[in-house]
Amino acid sequence: MASEFIKQISTVLKMLDSLEKEYNLIGYNQTEKKVYYTIVMILDSKDSCNITDVINLSNLSRSTVYKAIKKFEINKLLQLDQSNYDKREFNLTVLVAA
Repeated sequence: MASEFIKQISTVLKMLDSLEKEYNLIGYNQTEKKVYYTIVMILDSKDSCNITDVINLSNLSRSTVYKAIKKFEINKLLQLDQSNYDKREFNLTVLVAA
C-alpha cells in the first residue's frame, strides 16, 4: 500500500518537473511557483483572475504576490491588464508560448 502511494506521488512529481521545464518555471523559487500555480488554478475555475484573488487563495502577502507577478510579466509568462471596474486592480492572463 505504501509503495503504491510512493509510486503515485513520484509520478505526479515527475509530471510537475516536466511541466516546469516545458513552461520555463525551473528558475523560480517555491513561493513564485506557488503564485503561478495559484493563478492557473483560479483561471481554471473562473473566467478571470486578479491580484486580490491570488493573495486570498495563496495566503501570501500583497508584496510577495506582486513581486512574483512582476517577475513573470517581465519574463513574458503573464500579462497584466488594468481592470475596467477597479482601476486599482489588475487582471492576469497566463501567456503560453506557441
